Amino acid sequence: MKRTSLHTPEYAVVVGLLRDLRLEAGLSQAEAAARVDRPQTWVSALEVGGRGLDLVHVRELAAAYGVDFPSFARRLEERLKAQPYRPPRRRRSDAGKNTTPRTKPDPTP
Repeated sequence: MKRTSLHTPEYAVVVGLLRDLRLEAGLSQAEAAARVDRPQTWVSALEVGGRGLDLVHVRELAAAYGVDFPSFARRLEERLKAQPYRPPRRRRSDAGKNTTPRTKPDPTP
């Protein structure tokens, strides 16, 4: 399975920063959504990591929270640098191969 950025620690940092900026701006999810002309459920899905973001969305949300994009990028870099290094995962050579068949134990003694 292809690993997407949606499932990385870095993505969680982006989402966390956006949520913190919304809270610093004193906005509810509904108020933030209204500022970017989206439903509240869209903001909620972003904040729980269930929806992907592109750069245009990030820029739009940062502006709605009163933060220019260069400031957002600096804060994001600070948070990412504070994260412990985690090397990328390598695909196992035996991935997808069932080398040991699973059998049910015999219920009779």
